[in-house]
Amino acid sequence: MSPLTLLLVSLGIAAAAELKSAVQGLHCANNQVVNKVTFYEDGAIEAECGPIPCGNAGGPCIEEQASCKLNTPYVFSGMKWAENGKSLALRCCTLNVGNKMYVGTDTVSQGSFYSGGVVATKDKYGHGGTEYDFVSGIRAEQNGLRIWVHRIMCASEQPVASEPAGAPVEVRRAPAKIDGTPTAVSENRSLSFEKRRQYLVRQLAESQDTPVQSAAVEEPVNPLRYRPRSSRSADPLVL
Repeated sequence: MSPLTLLLVSLGIAAAAELKSAVQGLHCANNQVVNKVTFYEDGAIEAECGPIPCGNAGGPCIEEQASCKLNTPYVFSGMKWAENGKSLALRCCTLNVGNKMYVGTDTVSQGSFYSGGVVATKDKYGHGGTEYDFVSGIRAEQNGLRIWVHRIMCASEQPVASEPAGAPVEVRRAPAKIDGTPTAVSENRSLSFEKRRQYLVRQLAESQDTPVQSAAVEEPVNPLRYRPRSSRSADPLVL
């Protein structure tokens, strides 16, 4: 992947001329699209490009755009700072694929990122070939980076049986960012963890020929195999 990197610098710290000379516009290579956007804590914006699984992309392109319009063949392919030093000036290039669909929009806050790429089989919209999520547009906002995500739908390499008429349509959420914040675990998942814990405790007790209760008191088993940093050196099997 080839990264596109911008650094957000306050105009109160650096002069506009210095900012303009320090930040150069970068863009994806031919037949690549942006599949990951990271907004670092220090204000840097990084966009990573990857090859598309089908079709072609890269030209013709238009420069210095405030946005890459959704209902056009043009998609986000590069960026640099606009003359005001606050907004992004985008490079928008044409993307020609058999089928492209809009997935959704999301905000990438500081210290987080959005990552697309090849879609897992279980998450596909259709039953054809490869599906690939990418960032088709981006905009700097007060609370973060607004991104728009589209999906490339490649044709199936093998015949696919048609679905019966009236099949329910699955509605999916807009793409979610990953910011390192722990996600609340559902009650069902907690229950499965508890069952797994009890099973491991019983196995441990049986192997040591000791009662289950005493083994549970000595050291609860964590099914996630997580240990605090201070104890990792004592357990080489724990990642």
